[in-house]
Parts: sequence; C-alpha cells; structure tokens
Amino acid sequence: MQLLINPGVLENSYLPRLLPYRENESQYIAECIKPLFMKRNGKNILLTGSPGIGKTACVRFIFRKLIEEPPGNYATMLVNCWKYDNSNRIIFYIAEQIGIRTSERYPEELADLIIRKLNNNYDGVIIAFDEIDKLKDWNFIYRILEDVKYKSIILITNTTEPIAKLDARLLSRLLLERVHFRNYNFEEIRGILRERESYAFKPNSFEYDAFESIIKKTFELGDLRVGLFLMRSAAEIAEARGSEKIEVQDVEKAAGKLEFIKPE
Repeated sequence: MQLLINPGVLENSYLPRLLPYRENESQYIAECIKPLFMKRNGKNILLTGSPGIGKTACVRFIFRKLIEEPPGNYATMLVNCWKYDNSNRIIFYIAEQIGIRTSERYPEELADLIIRKLNNNYDGVIIAFDEIDKLKDWNFIYRILEDVKYKSIILITNTTEPIAKLDARLLSRLLLERVHFRNYNFEEIRGILRERESYAFKPNSFEYDAFESIIKKTFELGDLRVGLFLMRSAAEIAEARGSEKIEVQDVEKAAGKLEFIKPE
C-alpha cells in the first residue's frame, strides 16, 4: 500500500512556494539587500538561531524570488561552509558557479578573475555563507568586502561564538545586522507539517494520534527536519507492513532511529 506519493516534499532541500511564519524575517533580509538595486552596497547580515528553523530556507526563498523576478543582473550564491571550509575551496566553488574555468589555475589567479567578473558582469552580488562557524579562514570574504563594488554578505550560524572572536578589522568591515530566528511554536510546527503532509501523502494517511506524536517530537527537539524524517520513515514502516494507515507504532519505530539527536 503506497501512502507516500511525493517524497521529494519531505526532503530538506525542498523549498515551498511560501514560507509561513517567517514573513518578518524574509522581509527584513529583503530590505537589507535592497540598496543593491540602487547601485549601493547592501547591508551585511548575520542570521542566528537553532538548527532546522528556516534560516537557510529564508535565504533560498529570497534568492529564488530574485531569479524569478530579477530587478537586474544580480549574482546570488549560497556557500555551505561545512563543505567549503576555507578560502581556497570557496574560491574554486564560486569560480565554477559563475562560469570561470578552474583547471590548471591557482587560487590567487582565480580570486582575481572572480572579483573582475563580479564587478564587470553583474549589477551586484549577494553571497550567503551557511554554517559559517565551520569556516577555517576568512581571507576571501575579506577580499570580497574590500574589492567587490556592490555586495551584500549573509552569514548563517547556529552560534555567534565564532563571530565574536573575529578580528576587529574584519568586524568593522562587516558591520553586521543581526536577525535572530526564534523557534517555531507548537501550532506553527503543526501548520508546517500538515502542509507538507497534504502534498506528500495520500489523503488521510495518518491516524490522528500518530501525526500528533510527530508534532510533539518535533517541538521537543525544536528542529523541523526531525518532523520531516519521522513522516517519511513512519510511512515507509507502515507501507512495509501493508497498512492503509500510519499508526502510532510506526512513528515510535521511526523515532527509535532518532536517539542520537539531541536538542541544542
């Protein structure tokens, strides 16, 4: 019995058409980058808050709007610093994103080519660095701050400790505007997960108590990714036993796989 008919909706990479309960944060970020559209530098922003509460999704949401309704030719890039954790890796990644050949080129040469292309080919640049607390050096970010004409830099982190330890010279260049994301409350989590359920599952796939237990576990850990995982995993368990409904026992088995996750 197939209950899960659109599993992609439950992936962390899925970006809904609307971001409920994050309208204020999205609007503030949009206002911070708005000066770029008038040939001025945008503000640099620090997004803070617990994991899995929509910080990165907000940035991706704004980037998508800029692509779909472009006010000009603006470069938007999201760099995951867990994967690209030093300047050289960031340089190679950004070069590839804007169509610069990287083979047989040193990072110093690529950095110069990146700066030149960003200044000559784009009206402005918005670069978001996710998981910024994983970054090992800030040399190329400093280069962007110094040499790119019109830019706005967004830093995303769960903890502000690495920012507090930054060199005073770099902090004075960044002049960060902080946007703190509060945790979703219980009813907001219910609304978000119910919306995903409506797209991902056949109607009435969940018993009421089963879905309520997912909401409670998600609220307890404060991470929407937990809820998405439980919905997908519980569905797979129910399907494997041939059930027409996802029951509490399926959610409990799925939750057993979450023992290693602790609320931060």
